[in-house]
Amino acid sequence: MAAESLENGTSGGWGVVLLCHGSQRGASRDECSCAWAADGARFPAWCLGCPNTPVGLRQAGERLAESLAGDAEQVIVSCLEFLPPHPPEAVSILAESGVSRVVIAPYLLGNGKHATLEMDEVLEEIAAETPGVELRLAQGLGADIRIADLVQDRIATLPEYVTPPDDSRPTGIILVKAGTQTRYDDCLWLKELGSWVERDLGEKYAVSVAQSHYGDPTMESAAAELVDQRGVGSIICAPYLFFPGLILQRNVLGTMNKLQQAYPDIPMSVAPPLGVDDRLVQVASDRVREAQAAG
Repeated sequence: MAAESLENGTSGGWGVVLLCHGSQRGASRDECSCAWAADGARFPAWCLGCPNTPVGLRQAGERLAESLAGDAEQVIVSCLEFLPPHPPEAVSILAESGVSRVVIAPYLLGNGKHATLEMDEVLEEIAAETPGVELRLAQGLGADIRIADLVQDRIATLPEYVTPPDDSRPTGIILVKAGTQTRYDDCLWLKELGSWVERDLGEKYAVSVAQSHYGDPTMESAAAELVDQRGVGSIICAPYLFFPGLILQRNVLGTMNKLQQAYPDIPMSVAPPLGVDDRLVQVASDRVREAQAAG
């Protein structure tokens, strides 16, 4: 993926690698939340027309470059998998332009294997290939109140939020992230994020968190908690994912189909994914500046 430049690299200045996961899948409406609400060939009016992963990450990189104007000479989007340039190549591009200090900024929504174990391996590989470049690792996005606010906005996109069912029971929210094996992510940060969403939505809502696959808590256990323990009358699934694609289509929407069959009397809907949003970019921008100031 091409570099997004603020200006020509200046010797000794800062460069930023916005490090993403990447996806080999493009995206269509069939891989997004609106497909679950589609009536035949007609998609719901609330469909946000989410970009696919390559386009969405490029847009995020462009916005980050604008946000960091004056604090970084160049921003390059790099992916751990599938989409080039991969991290060592991205840092080499910055080094060749004259940048000698680079912040690696993980643009990752979780704290799993990619954000922890693999990050050490990535830094070792980069250091071996570009030994003259000073590297600093920024914190990932993590639990941030601005992201909780974005989740609420995505939930509010749905007609069910604007005009909730005529039911005295609360509406349940399943906040579901991409799956990570439990040994790599205890999801405590996700539970904290879910508690902020529940607090701000108010007493008519109950939030439970889940993973799309691999580890606990599962979407099935989240639904059971909402229905059996918290007595909800309907459920909205809020995908904690950037873009449409295989995980949303196969794991999240696929499980929602099973949950609807298991609870036929509980109306269910699925909110759009997070997409490209200035709040996400601002969190990443803050993490970069924190890393710049730390050394």
